[in-house]
Amino acid sequence: MMRPAFLSILLSLCASIILAQNDDDNVLITNKQNNFIFENSKNGIIVKETAVTNFEASKMSETVSFFEFYNNEVEINSIKIKGIKNVKPAYKLYVSDDLFYSDAKVCHFKLPFESKGKTAQVELQKTIKDPRYFTSVYLSEPHFLKQKTVNITVPEWMNVEVLEKNFGNNITKSIIEDPKTKAKTYSYRIENEKADVFEEEMQGRTYVFPHLMILIKSASPEGNKITYFEKLQDQYNWYKALVNEVDNDTSIIRDRASQLIQNCSTDREKVATLFAWVQDNIRYVAFEDGIAGFKPDAAKEVLRKKYGDCKGMSNLLKEMLVTQGYDARLAWLGTHHIAYDYSTPSLGIDNHVICALFLDNGIYYLDPTVKYMPLGEYPAAIQGRQTMIENGDDFLLKVIPAFESKLNTDSLFCDYRIENGMLIGEGSYTYKGESKQLLLSLYHATPKDKLNITLKGFLEKGNVQDKVSGIKIEGTDSRAKETKIAFGIANKSSVQQANDEYYIGLDTDKDFSRNVIDTAKRKHDLFFPYKQRIVQNIVLNIPDDHVLVHLPESLSLHRDGYRISLSYTKENSKIVYRKEITFMQQLLNKNNFEQWNRDLAALKKAYREQIVLKKK
Repeated sequence: MMRPAFLSILLSLCASIILAQNDDDNVLITNKQNNFIFENSKNGIIVKETAVTNFEASKMSETVSFFEFYNNEVEINSIKIKGIKNVKPAYKLYVSDDLFYSDAKVCHFKLPFESKGKTAQVELQKTIKDPRYFTSVYLSEPHFLKQKTVNITVPEWMNVEVLEKNFGNNITKSIIEDPKTKAKTYSYRIENEKADVFEEEMQGRTYVFPHLMILIKSASPEGNKITYFEKLQDQYNWYKALVNEVDNDTSIIRDRASQLIQNCSTDREKVATLFAWVQDNIRYVAFEDGIAGFKPDAAKEVLRKKYGDCKGMSNLLKEMLVTQGYDARLAWLGTHHIAYDYSTPSLGIDNHVICALFLDNGIYYLDPTVKYMPLGEYPAAIQGRQTMIENGDDFLLKVIPAFESKLNTDSLFCDYRIENGMLIGEGSYTYKGESKQLLLSLYHATPKDKLNITLKGFLEKGNVQDKVSGIKIEGTDSRAKETKIAFGIANKSSVQQANDEYYIGLDTDKDFSRNVIDTAKRKHDLFFPYKQRIVQNIVLNIPDDHVLVHLPESLSLHRDGYRISLSYTKENSKIVYRKEITFMQQLLNKNNFEQWNRDLAALKKAYREQIVLKKK
């Protein structure tokens, strides 16, 4: 929804994913039974899961693609498929961009339903080898769900808390205690639940879908207590133990860091140089499962391989800074995709690691996975989020600063004169913050021999009557605070001439004119990628032999989450068009969609208004 148009929201994957959903939902889940049982095995406490899912096709010729993700901490014991013959599960390493994730694997197969009313059953048995990894159970499914029951059986010697999230009135709960074993079974039944729908620019699934959050606190089998995450200190201790296992041989790191900053004079310059080097030279990949999801790769290995996940990249940056005498530490956090904070200790509350630098009586939060974000600026995904920072045997709990919309300003200045029935002039776009980061991501992903053509097309906006020339771009590296694109333009598309009058529209971008929300189809609140500010100042020099006949009216809309203002003023022999669209919040609730659409209708009407000049 937000400009630039190439923005998208990444959606997290659940452990079991069934893909075949459409508006009609041609395959239903008639019944699903999902059981979890804690057991004391010879290898320690484990969680046994059984899931029996019954499908029914409501139309002919439908196919369900079934994916089950697992890793070294989660084992698939068996998958049985009934009702459809010759379906064989395939087990593979999970691969992305030709790089193997260290221990992420996937089991997948397809269920072809050849006729309406055809049924199939999938029975899955899994073992979670470490209960810490049992973090959540989702009650809804990717298909319409007639009925589903989730049972979690907790022995008397197991200390577990079950939290209910995003529940509707179609969910019932009961707790049954076995009189002999004292084990408690938490039973949840959900009926007639609509299929999960993932949409662009929605909040993360923890904000949206009904689920159980499982807090694994401790176990005392045979009287011997095992502490998991009774309090946040326990979770920090577990993270810190994994970090301490990493072999960070600093000699290679020190030499490389010293070489990089040999020409730097100030602390800030040295830090910015090392930060930008990791951003620019280490390729980001995600290791999201098993121990690899929580244990950093050694700094020397990330340096050697030239790729790493958030933990590996942050660990490398931390070690580079430490070898140069700086107080740098790892910091864990959950991005804005996750609804939880550190008040509920669990492996499900965070999904990211950055580097916290203590410098100049403050803390800099360095996220090396995000390119083109300079020192002192933070990506929207981590702003305002709690973070747990290394502090020896203890930890520091801080909140990453959240910035106002003006940091993410996308501005345009243009100065026009009329020549031969065209607007001739010079213009410049300036991008800051997230707007700059996204622009530079595309800029550097474009082959060099196509850069000028791509920029030209971007500036001309597909108007074949308009011609852009003399393109110059400044501020294209990771340390740049802003990126500026200057250009000359001959704009024919914005001018219409009738007899002795000119009809002129100065706004060629018409931001958000196509962003009306289809309220009949949109299921979720709208979550913008970041708080954005769009500013335009366009000057039209009135020809000496013309006079102003009509100046469009101003528009001013002020809502809780956004502001829209357009104005035209005559200043001596100039007309100045000013536009500002500011999003103070990222979330637009569904109950505000109608107002949003009315505001966009008013904005589109204002865009259609034209300046009229008449010859004297």
